[in-house]
Amino acid sequence: MATVILNMILIIVLRICDVSLATTRTILLTKGKSNIAALIGFFEVIVYMKVLGDVVSQLDKWWYLLAYATGFSLGNLIGAKLEHRLAFGDAQMRLIMREEYRYIVDELREKGFGVTVFKGEGREGERLMVLITLKRKRVKEVYDYLKEKDINVFVSVNDITSYSGGVMHPRAVNPNNRV
Repeated sequence: MATVILNMILIIVLRICDVSLATTRTILLTKGKSNIAALIGFFEVIVYMKVLGDVVSQLDKWWYLLAYATGFSLGNLIGAKLEHRLAFGDAQMRLIMREEYRYIVDELREKGFGVTVFKGEGREGERLMVLITLKRKRVKEVYDYLKEKDINVFVSVNDITSYSGGVMHPRAVNPNNRV
């Protein structure tokens, strides 16, 4: 019985590793980092084949299939959390705000963010739309800044895969992602 439980734990752990590696590899591919993705893919396949072989060779033991499926599900969750923490690539934040908050534009620029401002009109009058191009790892920094200053703005964030031109602070630029 102890051997069965240890085998199930091993299957779950290996499957978590395999799926987490697959998630990370896929994201790296979408960010244009194919060399790192290829290296990760090498180890991913080794782990995958090991665990798949263990399970397929014992299909009569349904509990191993359960462990395999559990590892897959947990691997997706952990892989997504890992990717969120690693935050590969670049993003663009959009802030929609009232004119009274215009001072944050200069403060964000002082923090090294590329900031562009547009005038627009919302339901309740004139608004500013602020575009910030930044590393995904720095998105939380902007959210924390807005919270600390108690600034009530609409915020949306999107990943960007490439950009060219413009003025960016050196800390905010990744030359490998430019077009």
